[in-house]
Amino acid sequence: MRNSNARTSWQAGLSLIELMIALVVGLILIAGVLSIFMSSRKSYGINTAVGQIQEHGRFALDFIRHNTRMAGYLSCGVSGVNFANYLDPVAAASLPYNFSNTITGLEYTNTAPGNTYTIASGNPAPAAATSAWTPSLVSSLPLNGADYAIPGSDVLAMSLSQGSMNPGYVVSVGPAAFVINSDPGITSSNNILVVSNCVTTVILHASGPLSGSAPAITIPATTGGPSPADTVASIPPSLVGAQVGTAQVVVFYVGEGADGAPALFQATTDPTVASGFQLQEIVPGVENMQVLYGVDASGGGVPTVYDTADVVNAASEWNSVLSVRVALLLRSDLGAVTLPPAAVTYNLLGTVITAPQDTRLRQIFTTTIGLRNNLPNP
Repeated sequence: MRNSNARTSWQAGLSLIELMIALVVGLILIAGVLSIFMSSRKSYGINTAVGQIQEHGRFALDFIRHNTRMAGYLSCGVSGVNFANYLDPVAAASLPYNFSNTITGLEYTNTAPGNTYTIASGNPAPAAATSAWTPSLVSSLPLNGADYAIPGSDVLAMSLSQGSMNPGYVVSVGPAAFVINSDPGITSSNNILVVSNCVTTVILHASGPLSGSAPAITIPATTGGPSPADTVASIPPSLVGAQVGTAQVVVFYVGEGADGAPALFQATTDPTVASGFQLQEIVPGVENMQVLYGVDASGGGVPTVYDTADVVNAASEWNSVLSVRVALLLRSDLGAVTLPPAAVTYNLLGTVITAPQDTRLRQIFTTTIGLRNNLPNP
């Protein structure tokens, strides 16, 4: 028999204890999710910074390696060997048109191995004077204004001729001109030309040329031609059959980039620019560069000592340099890492660089490059 007084039990809600347990479990789950999210975000930021730095570092070293290995190559001749620079002496002595040295450089004061240099925080300020480098920073590289050279870094320069798959060759030589077999696209009046038969090498600034299958390249002497002017109006008849190419000095330095941050710059000979150099920002994020030069002091055909540019210059040993060591310090954007408790130091070829105390990731890239045209033949 059914008891009419029996009451049916219904769920009326959560007790306070049950609600507190549910809140605690929910908070634990949310904390776990947030922890995973923050960890993933941090890892993503570090991985992005590492990828950015490694890409920029590889590009920077590739640019420097390519040109340094070619240093001294002038068509089939070599810098300073049976060599004549037809440009006026003032221009020929200036860095954009000085092809007598395979390689050269400038050392920033007190950044030799064993010294410490502190990079100022924020965007870099210009150096106080050109004498901060030894030898002094040349006027063709900017000390102030756009793309200026940043203090604390060395400067690396080399002379070379860019190779061509279709070089020109001298067909005939006249009193104030010479004719080449074709126009390989190198003979505009904006280029410094190198003519070499592998024994004799001549540097000149030509005017013209005439277009066509056999351009006649004129050589104006002193006046009436492009600047810088030539002092000789004709090449030797012995250069019939010689190869014709473009000659240029390439300089690498750390300068102020378009965003105000440090970057690796390349300066290339360009007679259309008043300074003689066309400046180009090639790799952002390069904060410091240190360079050492491997000098063959014994004549044995191998580097016996690695010196700074000021030491090599004082001893006039540029043509005894067989290799170059380059160290670059690259940085990421802000926010890549947590703020360190103190400023971090980095060893670049024996020079201790103290970086600003910030949230950027930094990495050193180092390479040693042989100068093919200075090394002894195997």
